[in-house]
Amino acid sequence: MENNLNLSPDGQLAYSLAALRALERSGPLEAGQHLVPGVFFSLDPETTNRVEVESRPGEILSARLVVEEPGRWLTLNLDLGRADLSGCGVVGFVAKSDSPGTTTCRVCLRSGTAEGPKDVFFPKTLVSFPKTALHLDRHPEVPAQADWRELVFFFEVVSQTFNLRDFRLFVI
Repeated sequence: MENNLNLSPDGQLAYSLAALRALERSGPLEAGQHLVPGVFFSLDPETTNRVEVESRPGEILSARLVVEEPGRWLTLNLDLGRADLSGCGVVGFVAKSDSPGTTTCRVCLRSGTAEGPKDVFFPKTLVSFPKTALHLDRHPEVPAQADWRELVFFFEVVSQTFNLRDFRLFVI
């Protein structure tokens, strides 16, 4: 990532999250369009589903997911770059989120290898409620080396609003 001096395993994501915390934006976001470098939504291209995003300084993002027809996927993708995890025993995250109604999503660490992408899902489902809540999850078994990595939030393909107030990745 350009101008990023943080070379730790979570350095690229930390850089993107800092950019999100400083961003002020409101409006539609095209599928695959980066909100800031390394942060984008992916939607099934065979649908007309869409995402409306609001970002206020000090927070990560609020997303209104508008589902007009069934689709195969709807994800938020956070690029981790090549993140070398060879010396790490545990990878996890802490998320602070809420939503007007109860929403759920599964989070995985996607690693690009010579054999293709490998998804390692975190054990817990991230659940958001009308009251802001903290979610903590970790996974001890991730590929040590990869050509690229992403954290992927798999949302249920239904209309919903999801507010990600804060997010931290930890690598031990």
